[in-house]
Amino acid sequence: MNQELLLKFFNDEPFKSERMCGLTNFVYKVSTTKQSVIYRRYTSTFRLFQNREREVRLQQELAQLELAPKVLYSDKFQRIEEYWPYSPVTLSEIKEDYIQVARMLGSFHKLRNRNSFVEIFDTPSIYQWLHNVNLRDEIFDVISDSNCQQLYQTFEQVFSDQNQTFILGLFKDPCFSELPLVIAHNDLNATNLLKDKRLMKYHLIDFEFAGLNYPGYELANFFNEMEWDYTFSEPPYFKIKEGWQEDLKLNFIKEYWKEYANSDEIPKSLLRQIEIGGILQNYFWMLIGGLSMKQEQQGIDLVYYVNRRMMNFNKVLNLKQ
Repeated sequence: MNQELLLKFFNDEPFKSERMCGLTNFVYKVSTTKQSVIYRRYTSTFRLFQNREREVRLQQELAQLELAPKVLYSDKFQRIEEYWPYSPVTLSEIKEDYIQVARMLGSFHKLRNRNSFVEIFDTPSIYQWLHNVNLRDEIFDVISDSNCQQLYQTFEQVFSDQNQTFILGLFKDPCFSELPLVIAHNDLNATNLLKDKRLMKYHLIDFEFAGLNYPGYELANFFNEMEWDYTFSEPPYFKIKEGWQEDLKLNFIKEYWKEYANSDEIPKSLLRQIEIGGILQNYFWMLIGGLSMKQEQQGIDLVYYVNRRMMNFNKVLNLKQ
């Protein structure tokens, strides 16, 4: 944390800090007697997937619509942003309030219709990430530097010719050309949702991975992440919970589509995107887990995390083959 910057920001008033959850950068709530802010110190861990300048630009656009905290200061190493005093949410709370969450997500995706947002992005996020030619070498370099021999075998399987052919072949499915891309959050888990309990309104935070993407990938990511509870203080610091039943998922999709497209008829291409997105999502977070090995403060048991993602990926893969 940059003490000098924060002292300058607070006009030399003493402050206290509290580390918040966050794997993609180091996040602190910093407070004086007068105000609180969020301080983020960036890492280079996920540079293959992130564009900090674009991230800040998106957040500034969202802040104008009161859909994200205001950016109060930023440079290439860090930023200070408005602190939102809303409540963190639990997996069970999201499940109970699924209609509000679905409508919030549908409304967020409609930002695709605003030119100021479209100009920020180019190609679909997940396509761009998984086609990065430097990805394999970087992950094996990280594992080697971390002396984490347990993950060598896992990532040899991840990057096998069979898996690579299968993953990249998924993008040839016609469903990906049948729906317009949306402005996607790309990291929809419970830690990135806050709730204004007074107005019963949900808010998204943390836009490190945001970009153009397929709506079905975003929904698949959301459904899968509803099984991952990151609130545990004991190893491995997360727990796999029971996922949503298929009828609840379908109801969520109906509410989402009604808000997003003003229609009660869910297109088959969206359901197919969700099906494929469930495979891509676990694959992507395996990659993030591998890269995370080089972080000085990891927060979770990454070996267990990667292997659980691999288990989920193989389970779906075996059903498809």
